[in-house]
Amino acid sequence: MSINPVQIAQLPYTNRIDNIQKIIQTLLSMDPKTAESAVKDLLTALSKASDEDYKNWCEGTMRVISMFDDSVIKAILSLRMKVVSEMPKEVQVRDSKIVMEVLNSLDESVKEKLMKNMPKS
Repeated sequence: MSINPVQIAQLPYTNRIDNIQKIIQTLLSMDPKTAESAVKDLLTALSKASDEDYKNWCEGTMRVISMFDDSVIKAILSLRMKVVSEMPKEVQVRDSKIVMEVLNSLDESVKEKLMKNMPKS
């Protein structure tokens, strides 16, 4: 899965959401090991992105994920948390900071749906 999340993060909002939806659908169709590797590649590419691009990516991803059933949201968030936990410390710290910032800026309904499905770390 060769994707440039930074380019996608720079797209206009609607195009960004469409692209992220396709990526998540693709991830959901993969076996767990392949999906893990793909998410790691995405996060590695994003670790080199500007804060603004990283936020755009996270915001789009959170909005798309919130449209799924709770069980799918849990699975996606668990996968992401597992991959982030295996990344270098500075990537984890930046990711956590940006994710919290974006989460706090989302509509209450989106934020609530994501928070209630957040795996307990």
